[in-house]
Amino acid sequence: MPLILHLFMLSLVFMVFLTCLMIYYLMKQYHLVTGIVVKLIAGVVIAIMVIYFFLLGIDHMFYYSKCLFMKRLGILYIMIRLKSKRKLPFFFFLKYLKFLIYLFLFHFKSYPAGSETDEYKQEVEKLRFPYWDWASPSTLTNGVPSVLFDEYVFVDNPTQKNVRIRNPLRAFTLPVDLGSLTLVGDVSNPTQRPYSPDGSTTPYTPKGYATVRHPDNNYISNSDATGLNVVTFCSSVFRPVLYQALLVDKWRQFSNHGDSEDKPEENYGHYSSIEVIHDAVHDALGGPGGHMSYPDIAGFDPIFFLHHCNVDRLIAIWQACHPDVWIIGNTDTEGTFTQPVDKLIDENTPLTPFRKSENDYWTSKLVRDIKTLGYTYPELEKNPNSRDLLRSMLKYYHPNLYLQYHWKLTLAVKKNKVGAPFQIRVFLDLPTANASTPISSPNFAGLISIFARGKETQCANCLRNVSTDVHGSVDLTACMQRLFIDTNPELSGDGVNQSLLPSQITLVAVLKDGSGISLENAGLTSASYWVFDEGPEFDLDYENWTKKLVGQVYPPQTSIQSQ
Repeated sequence: MPLILHLFMLSLVFMVFLTCLMIYYLMKQYHLVTGIVVKLIAGVVIAIMVIYFFLLGIDHMFYYSKCLFMKRLGILYIMIRLKSKRKLPFFFFLKYLKFLIYLFLFHFKSYPAGSETDEYKQEVEKLRFPYWDWASPSTLTNGVPSVLFDEYVFVDNPTQKNVRIRNPLRAFTLPVDLGSLTLVGDVSNPTQRPYSPDGSTTPYTPKGYATVRHPDNNYISNSDATGLNVVTFCSSVFRPVLYQALLVDKWRQFSNHGDSEDKPEENYGHYSSIEVIHDAVHDALGGPGGHMSYPDIAGFDPIFFLHHCNVDRLIAIWQACHPDVWIIGNTDTEGTFTQPVDKLIDENTPLTPFRKSENDYWTSKLVRDIKTLGYTYPELEKNPNSRDLLRSMLKYYHPNLYLQYHWKLTLAVKKNKVGAPFQIRVFLDLPTANASTPISSPNFAGLISIFARGKETQCANCLRNVSTDVHGSVDLTACMQRLFIDTNPELSGDGVNQSLLPSQITLVAVLKDGSGISLENAGLTSASYWVFDEGPEFDLDYENWTKKLVGQVYPPQTSIQSQ
């Protein structure tokens, strides 16, 4: 037998053996292995070996026909290589064989006939991507749902009940290195102990390591720290800011941080956009060194998708509350990975990379009604009246429902000046507050999260557009109540407010590693506080609410006059 035919037959035996092992592994992994299966696989391998040795015995009889077969196989292989215009390994089809096996085991493997099968089919028809409402009363009480941190979950498959698997919502194990040590240094290298995040760069994650949230010194997610942080953010940031954002009746102010031309007196909410809350959720979940805290790597954490699904839900609710408001063309833009800075963006701008077809992208106009995409949310199923829906959502998310006056601090910050994510924290009646003062302090009123990319980012627009403003707000009311500061505005004869003075408000800028920076270096440009009068009846009659500018905190002034 020619050498090439020997090699071919040996290769065939080897491929069949690998295929059998692959089938055995997959079936074992999904609990489909039985004694008969093992015997069958062994029988196939033995049969191939018998055929091989049989062919050796009749080598001369079929020499030419076998050579012809080899030639045809070689021609087929060459044709595939030429058509693909790239190199293909000789065992290239094993990859596709594995894919077909997966299809068989998962897509064509049905549950046994019966009522249970019908129930599963009905649930599949109703299944939509899940969201986590991080501003709900449940989050305020319980923090992060346990299913997002449990190491294992139990599921049913076609043959077994309560099969234990690793929880895919807890973390994602990285198949490649994420980032580079040359950019980060050894300080925040997860392979070193004790681990300590670097405050100025995006963390490095080696291949084989899982995503983390609030990692401890051993680079393990700290569920307690994450849960406590989320509860604190829920009461001081998520609920009060979302409550304001729902009242905004302009798309640009609702959807974006804002820009230098925006003025807080133009709109009730204004400084409370959905993007401000979105950024704070990333900050709360990731914490120092956690993946969710950094824009370039946040999407690797599975919780990213539940968070963004809730953002989609809140935008849909806002649309239903303000049905006549939509996107207005704007050229004062930050740019994206596919759109340059200051290019016109309107409802017809392609939403790259989301394709509607091979040659077309979805646009905002096409997806204005989410039902076009075949889904909705519980609050919208019955097509409620816009005013009734807004009132019900305000009541659901209201941080201090039975108070007439609410105090808000509005801030404007240069987003990309620091070149890293950071916070500006707000404390009342604590002039000594600094970066080490915990947010669990009773004097902590709230914060805004600057969800900025690191200086090593590949986002060219982010590096060029350093003047972009982030506008945020902090509700001071709950903290004033804790500290027994009267929330009713009291004005002296010369018009100076006596309830809350600028000297009682302390601002602290903090990097991700816990170190502090000056407000000037953080890019803070202004901070003013307002009092909102929501009326004495607590009836959510928001059309009649009023607001008044009380004073300026930053830059500091010697005397503050009520306006």
